[in-house]
Amino acid sequence: MISPLCFSIMEISVRLGGVPLMLSCAHNEYMLMYMPFACCDMPLARVGVSAAEVERLLPLYEEGSTAPYVEHMELCTRACDALLPFERAIFHGVAFIWRGQAWLLTALSGTGKTTHYIQWKRQYGSEISIINGDKPVLDFSDEGISVHPSPWRGKENMGSMRSAPLGGIIMLKQGQENAMRRVEPKEAVAELFMQFLFTRSTPLDVRRVCALEERLLQTVPVWQLVNRGDEASARLCHDTLAKEMYNA
Repeated sequence: MISPLCFSIMEISVRLGGVPLMLSCAHNEYMLMYMPFACCDMPLARVGVSAAEVERLLPLYEEGSTAPYVEHMELCTRACDALLPFERAIFHGVAFIWRGQAWLLTALSGTGKTTHYIQWKRQYGSEISIINGDKPVLDFSDEGISVHPSPWRGKENMGSMRSAPLGGIIMLKQGQENAMRRVEPKEAVAELFMQFLFTRSTPLDVRRVCALEERLLQTVPVWQLVNRGDEASARLCHDTLAKEMYNA
């Protein structure tokens, strides 16, 4: 449902992780990204970024970034804020489905998440399917944690409308040799907290994310993969996870 408002602002009601939100946009360049998520449900929250805020934040983005792009990206973190009261959050990582479960590849930008996924796709293409290439939605419920798509799909625009229960998280690091190991929750706390894409504007939201992260670490296993970004690293990851699932 899209409706033009005064001052050329457009609004679209979208469903993210099952929660309807109203996105207010001053630019229409990314409207096609939101359309697959459009719904007619009454929104439970409204999300927008003022023109003044976009102008203030523009210098913080890489050179060549445009106001529409900044608005699009800032809507993501504000949408995460809006989702937190409903025990959902937007998470920085590549999410794909393998053997009926969702797997998250997470790391700092530029560490090789997309490269690692592409290596998986080249070798195990018939086994896997993408959910989201950059910023999936995590849904925390009594039944467990599930992973859903979002309109924020990364520079490669990888995504689908698929969802799946979360099987585990792989934290990527670059290295000269490939090595993979299970990580204890206390080792992963700081890194995973940084991957929740909220604005950190209120203490309440910080507490909410801390609570969600605690549930995340109690529910699914976490691995660290030091990798060279080659085919061998993808095989190591695939075989390690397969062995873990077999022994579970």
